[in-house]
Amino acid sequence: MKIVLLTALVVAAFVSCEKDEDQKEAVVEVVSETYVGSLSVNQNDGTFFTLDSVSVEVNPTDGDSTLNMIMRGVKFSSRMPVSLDMTVNGIAYTSTTTNVSLSGNNIIPIAMGGEFPDYTITNYVGTITDGVLSFSMVCGKYPLTFTSTK
Repeated sequence: MKIVLLTALVVAAFVSCEKDEDQKEAVVEVVSETYVGSLSVNQNDGTFFTLDSVSVEVNPTDGDSTLNMIMRGVKFSSRMPVSLDMTVNGIAYTSTTTNVSLSGNNIIPIAMGGEFPDYTITNYVGTITDGVLSFSMVCGKYPLTFTSTK
């Protein structure tokens, strides 16, 4: 009788484990992807500089829950003489069943081969939902937002 009861308990435990694994919902996976959208920069004088068709690459890093973001060919003001590529490394992310939440603070961006501490990224908050990347951050003293289209 003890063997039958023990066998029944073992079988019930395996069935219970299988149900738990089956019931776990898949979280949104972060993959290398390029998003295209609109960038809006608050010029801190009551005006905004907007740039359309901005390309932003998102690349997860190996081994941790961070990603790197590269903004391609961007200008942050009409007074900027050239467009540049700016990289923001070490953006933290968490995945849920519906989206990816992004965050970061005190990240020194890289552009034109070097660091730009005067434009340290603060208050970075964003999401990736249904193939759309949206984020806001302060770059130096300039708040900006980016919203891609699907």
